[in-house]
Amino acid sequence: MKVKSGCRGPVYTNLEVNTVLRTAPHAETCTADDCILYKMEKRNTLKRHAREETKPVPQIYNEGCSNASTSLETAGQLPTFKSVKSARYRSRAKRFPPLPATRQQLEIPAHCRVTKSGRQFLMYNNVNNSVLIFCTEENLRELAGQSVWCMDGTFKIVPECGSVRGCPSAANYHLRLRDCPYPCSAGTFPGVLVQDCYFHFCQVVLRKVADLELRTRYLHEAEIKKIIKMLMATAFLPLAEVPDAVDLHGRDVTGSVAALFEYFREECMTCNRMPLWNVYHVETSTNNHLEVWHFKMNRQAGRRHLSFYELLRLLIDEQGSTATLIQQVISGCVTVNDLRVKNKYEEVQLRLTALTAEYDGGTHAIEQFLKAIAYDVPELVNF
Repeated sequence: MKVKSGCRGPVYTNLEVNTVLRTAPHAETCTADDCILYKMEKRNTLKRHAREETKPVPQIYNEGCSNASTSLETAGQLPTFKSVKSARYRSRAKRFPPLPATRQQLEIPAHCRVTKSGRQFLMYNNVNNSVLIFCTEENLRELAGQSVWCMDGTFKIVPECGSVRGCPSAANYHLRLRDCPYPCSAGTFPGVLVQDCYFHFCQVVLRKVADLELRTRYLHEAEIKKIIKMLMATAFLPLAEVPDAVDLHGRDVTGSVAALFEYFREECMTCNRMPLWNVYHVETSTNNHLEVWHFKMNRQAGRRHLSFYELLRLLIDEQGSTATLIQQVISGCVTVNDLRVKNKYEEVQLRLTALTAEYDGGTHAIEQFLKAIAYDVPELVNF
């Protein structure tokens, strides 16, 4: 054990750091006692936990502090977080290969190409490593057997596209990605209906609300909020009725609100975009019921912006959990009722379906229908 000040006499231990083998001469005022051994043991224990566990390093240290309190006589000798921080992060980094300078140099170790049960996990890898697909043949067959696929990209555990140093403008990336999913999906799966998420459609509108400096009025003026929410509710109307409904609803608006309506007409009401965000008679108007899975993945990751190998290890662990769950269902140990989770989106969808049926039956006029939809749809969080 080396120190920067005081006695520099070494203490030699076994690899487990639980036995002192020998000591060299120490200063007269220094005693190579159990305190030194305790510090060495704790340092190595913390490094081992950082290397073997996926918890955040500060959390591992806090747990070590809590466990050290079982013996108050030695707790005061626990190394500080600052003194062991660098060593613990270096120890954790040894779990994975170093990241290459370019993706062409990326090499995926053999143990990262298979699942925990030994099945092939790296399904596709093109020449330049620009597209990697990880799945098993069994999981792919399960996916192919489903009639609805939900796609999303709101993961905090990987860097947002355009935020990586050296990339072109993030705004340009967002501009391209905004129009990218539909042609990619339609080109890969011709004849398949591609449907946008109503929640993300509302996010687009509310971002423009913020750009037009209407956020404060939206939050504090009931009439402004009602107008904007009714505008977003036009997504639940039959496609052919949307233009007239927007014109009717926006006939008396002025100022920034009028600018919002103009933006809506120019950006959202084009012939190729309207069918995407229109959710008239769509059974599932939002994929937010899947946010629980996203939350679980973010929580398991423990932090944002994982490295490639850290993310791959997380995906392998998740595939193992999913494979176990599938086998539980097949064996009959887990039933549909065990998996069913009641959530507000399901309840809202039932109310929206009932309102749409009443509108189709002539019970509600357009304005009444839009007001009812605006009232029933939950508020977006953190706007």
